[in-house]
Amino acid sequence: LITPWNFPAAMITRKAAAALAAGCPVVIKPAEATPFTAVALQHLAVQAGIPPAAIGVVTSSRASVPAIGEFLAADTSSPPPPCGVAL
Repeated sequence: LITPWNFPAAMITRKAAAALAAGCPVVIKPAEATPFTAVALQHLAVQAGIPPAAIGVVTSSRASVPAIGEFLAADTSSPPPPCGVAL
């Protein structure tokens, strides 16, 4: 999930909730202006009982965004891991 700076909590909770309800883990890439919102929501999710490995947060500076985007979208030529994190 790549989130905007102006609605970070709303976007993360809407998108992550659907993925987690389906049993899929999520990786959140917040805007560099609002990284602590994503980290705080991850912390709250773990406190609520979501497994720590089910939600990842990748923070970065603006200069690192292209490299991170390429890495996250890279084709590894292997099938993706199956969804199904036990909640």
